[in-house]
Order: sequence, then C-alpha cells, then structure tokens
Amino acid sequence: MTPPTPAVYAPELTADRLQPVADWLLDELQATEDDLVRSTDTAWTKGCTTFGRQHSRIISEWQSGKHAWLGMLDTSKALVFTIGGVPCRFSNDDPDNPSKKAVLEVNPHQKAFAEFTSSDQPVRFCFVVDRGMDGLAEPYVVLHGLSDENVVLCRWVSDAASAFRSEMGTQPAAIEVQKTKLAPKQPEKSDESQSQAGNSATPESL
Repeated sequence: MTPPTPAVYAPELTADRLQPVADWLLDELQATEDDLVRSTDTAWTKGCTTFGRQHSRIISEWQSGKHAWLGMLDTSKALVFTIGGVPCRFSNDDPDNPSKKAVLEVNPHQKAFAEFTSSDQPVRFCFVVDRGMDGLAEPYVVLHGLSDENVVLCRWVSDAASAFRSEMGTQPAAIEVQKTKLAPKQPEKSDESQSQAGNSATPESL
C-alpha cells in the first residue's frame, strides 16, 4: 500500500512548496558532480561539498525573502527549516534504507513539534536525496513523514533531476574570444626614409 502524501497530515506541505526545496537540493547535487571532476575528487569530497552547498542554498533561499512559507529554526550543520511552520530536515541517503541521523533521529526542534501530534501522526519530516545508483538512475528527492518508531507514515516523491534541468534550460555556451596577436614594436621611421617610401610607392600600394 502506497503511503499518503504529507499534506494529509500537514496541509502546509503542499507539492508547490515541496518541489522547490527538492529542486534546490538536486541543483546543488548536480552542480557539484559537474564541478568536481579531478582525479583527486572522491565520494567523500563530493559528499561533503554537496552537503555544504545544499545547506547554504536553503539558508540563502530563506534569506532572500522570496518564499513566505520558508522559515528557519537552526542554521547550524544540523539544519532545521520550516515549511508553513512544519520543521523539516534533509539528508543525502537511501530513501528505502536510510542510515543517517537526520532521517533516523529526532532533532530538539522536531521534538517540540511532535508534542502537538497524536500517536498515529508523523513526528518529523525529512527530505532524502537519492543520488542514483552509480549514475544508472536519475537523482530524485523523497520527503518522508516518520513516526517515533521510524515507520514511514507518508511520502512524497519529487520530479527527477533531469526534469529540473530541462525546465531551467541549458546554460549558454561559452564564446571563444580571439587573442590579439602582439608583434615587436617597430622603430619610428625618419622623415627622410618616409619621403623615400612615398616616392617609391606604386599604384598597387596606394
């Protein structure tokens, strides 16, 4: 049986709010994959950079003031932001078999929210970024609504990363600028040599 969407339990968590958050997370994931292509880049360096960029992106979007529904409770590495007042976190993990604290453990800010929920309602919400298996699958984002026992009570799945990039369009191609060729500076000709050159000019050279 497919779990219901988070909006069933928290009407503030509508798709038109969830998808932008997923897009920000996927955008920073893809940008990191594009940027870190040196032989010295590893899964660890890419993972750290991806998380740092995603963390900064959400804070930046909140600071922009463009999203009235986006709030912030904790800007530390244990980031907690709100959507319509509902506390949320994010993690780059396996949605079907998560192992990271952001998914499995309750943050103090989420505990305060959980006090107002009943036993059959989610006590916390976490966006989980599925990076795709060895590049064979498109990355996407899942929002889990979890119980105290880590049972998934509701679930929302984003569009894939390719859909986001298609919507944003491709970046303009770089324009190659021709370099100016520099030649050694020629010494100035004397008046006498210029006069001789003028007298010897042919019609083809005029």
